[in-house]
Amino acid sequence: MILHQLFPEPVYFSRLERALTKKELETVDKYKKKAYKNHGNLISLDTYVLENKALKNLKADLNKKIIEYFNEIVCTSNSIIPYITQSWINYTEVNQFHHQHSHANSYVSGVFYIAADEEVDTIKFDKRCSPEIVLDVLKYNIFNSKGWRRPIQTGDVLLFPSSLLHGVEPKKGMNTRISLSFNVFVKGTLGNRKGSTELVLA
Repeated sequence: MILHQLFPEPVYFSRLERALTKKELETVDKYKKKAYKNHGNLISLDTYVLENKALKNLKADLNKKIIEYFNEIVCTSNSIIPYITQSWINYTEVNQFHHQHSHANSYVSGVFYIAADEEVDTIKFDKRCSPEIVLDVLKYNIFNSKGWRRPIQTGDVLLFPSSLLHGVEPKKGMNTRISLSFNVFVKGTLGNRKGSTELVLA
């Protein structure tokens, strides 16, 4: 038997090759003082945190991961430059959660984990469409599962299509889970003139 995986959704996992500096961590703490209550946790009031000069090096490090994602997964011949649009910080305490959602007006979305414990912290991805026929599952696999959980830890970097549903289930453990989320779009020329698909994004 040959079983093919057709049209899979890419979820890129990597790690930041360094620890955050004292100044970067202090900046993250300052944003918590001006955070507001989201649907189930806290989110920074500033949604452009990577424009903060104190996080300049972190932004450069994340941009390297984004370039790798585009080179290895998107593999386009179009002359484009991916760039981070919005970025914000999430703070999740015990029993808090982050509702299931996707990111509009974005091509790729990412999460960098500033503080997380792989023993208790996960991210969950869900299928967008529900099957018309539902059967009880004896053994779960990538074809019959509706959701997928991945343990995460401090330093992890995730990138995935912005349309992919994801969220955080009620948090276990007493640690504060801190993540930096960001959206990515592109500048340049998409499609091609001959095929009447050309679109120039400045």
